[in-house]
Amino acid sequence: MNSRQEKIQLLSRINRGRAAAPSFLANLSEALGESVNSSAILPPSDTDAVMKSFRVGYQTVIRSSKIGYRKFFRPSERNVVFCMTDCLAKKLSSERVFFVTKLGEDCGAVSLSLCVLLNHAASIIRLDGDSLSALSEDRKQGILIDQNPDDLERTYEVVVWGDRWASLALDCDEHRLGEGLGGQV
Repeated sequence: MNSRQEKIQLLSRINRGRAAAPSFLANLSEALGESVNSSAILPPSDTDAVMKSFRVGYQTVIRSSKIGYRKFFRPSERNVVFCMTDCLAKKLSSERVFFVTKLGEDCGAVSLSLCVLLNHAASIIRLDGDSLSALSEDRKQGILIDQNPDDLERTYEVVVWGDRWASLALDCDEHRLGEGLGGQV
């Protein structure tokens, strides 16, 4: 693709993003229970860099080339998944993240409080269609909660990476086990 085609493609993406942003922000605000301003949306080039860092972080965990937390949950363990998000929200209450969703692909990644995002994890998964994806502002920590309703053994996949967040996810999981809530380790 030549430079002119790339510019046209970028301008087209920006225009689609501007057209979709009001609806996207209204739906996101409703899911989070608080208003999200358009200034929270990252420009396309920054969004692309965030998405690339997110994919790399996720891939390093699933390839076991980096320390992380990865666990699957059955449908009967749905509450366990959201107890874990509540626990992480408390432990990471001051963290800011870039929230990425396929709905915001044209609009851009959104800068949000991780605590707010995790406290509304179920609503965010419904909004997105199947997942919650976020990357720390320093792009070294990340979280993915993916819902696969057709897979009865692996309905929920929870993946957390980065030295701080993965350790806290393990703490939240161990805390949950200590309370006798069961589940697989």
